[in-house]
Amino acid sequence: MDSLVKESATVGKGSTDLFGNVKDRKVGYARGAILRDEVSEVTRQRRAYGLIRSRFERDGDSGIYNLTGLIRGFPLKDEDKPYLPSYIHFIARYQNDLETLALRHLGGDPDHHDCFLSTRVSAGMLAIMLTLLERDAKVLSLVVADSSHPSVSQAVRIAGGQFSEVIGLDAYVKAFDSGVRPDAVVITTISPSKKHLPQADTIEAIAIARKHGALVILDDAHMAARISIYDEKPGLALDADATVWSLDKHMVGPRSGMVAGKKEYLAKIKARALALGVEAQLGQVLAGLRAVQQFDPSEIRKAHRMAGELFTSFNADCGGHAYMAGAGVALSGDRLLEAAVTRSGKQPAIVPIEAVAFTAMRLLESFGAVTIPAVGMPGASCTYRLMLYPDGLKMGVDALLSASREVFNELADVVDKPQLVRPVLLS
Repeated sequence: MDSLVKESATVGKGSTDLFGNVKDRKVGYARGAILRDEVSEVTRQRRAYGLIRSRFERDGDSGIYNLTGLIRGFPLKDEDKPYLPSYIHFIARYQNDLETLALRHLGGDPDHHDCFLSTRVSAGMLAIMLTLLERDAKVLSLVVADSSHPSVSQAVRIAGGQFSEVIGLDAYVKAFDSGVRPDAVVITTISPSKKHLPQADTIEAIAIARKHGALVILDDAHMAARISIYDEKPGLALDADATVWSLDKHMVGPRSGMVAGKKEYLAKIKARALALGVEAQLGQVLAGLRAVQQFDPSEIRKAHRMAGELFTSFNADCGGHAYMAGAGVALSGDRLLEAAVTRSGKQPAIVPIEAVAFTAMRLLESFGAVTIPAVGMPGASCTYRLMLYPDGLKMGVDALLSASREVFNELADVVDKPQLVRPVLLS
């Protein structure tokens, strides 16, 4: 895979951003002097949590708008209480309701497929790779833009595999035509920056992998949005050997990852997850069941329609570089910083991830708008994005535009002053 690694390095992790900053291979964006590592990003996240608490103390829930696309709730019912006193109570009552229902949503056949819930999608991906990959196995990742979620490459490397990545179907086809023969392919259906790989491309990529004997793993964490907005088939209906689905992305469930696939693989993957201790606990399982029961594509579609209404003006504000992000709108960190530099005429003294985080933190502090770059974990996409599920309708198009314009102006004012950016992110 040496030739592929060299090719993908020009477009994937380890490349440079628009300003010549070298991207960190682990997270896919350049580190800066402020957000220099995982520890500083966790500090930024803790500050965001503090801002949320402060706004709640002042305004209550009405002063906070969730624009993350994530719920991470525990929608338990009174009838769930008898399950919860102990794990014995749970075992005695539970009839695999979540697995049965989730398998239907995933397009699976109970005679040939199985599934289980892991603590996170990242945990599920780790169990998959540790089970399916032999040491030095070659893994080719296909993503439509930017890069795959860091959990994919990290899981491959922890399993002792060789990871490389291509962007777009054309590059994927070219890799196989040039003689690349991976043991497994990972196809990301919606990237962390919320860019969508069309189903036709996914199907063709799977067919090519099958032709050459490679295992097929789907990172389909955003399946709920994908099937709602783009009217596509669920993961198992696309003939994946293994797939992951998040119950908190455009879902009302807890942070957790449904791992599904063909029975001959899932039995071993589940056993590995149990051995690692990354299987979901009983409260997550019950909350996950309620989330799948309450899954409502119509709410996601409403948010998508509102994003369409927002997009024209937002894109004009962004110099034509914005894009639709499913049920939201987005602008890459590179383009955000570029716009600030153009507006101010100053040389930047921060990197794109710091520009994205600055605008996100100011959105939260001034307007109560909670976005992923404020509250997300290290490795969250370097993208300014407003996901309109669940609270976009509550905030409204005019308020969203006004808030974005204000924080864009603030960024232009401080783009050359890291001493003013630092306290916004880390104090």
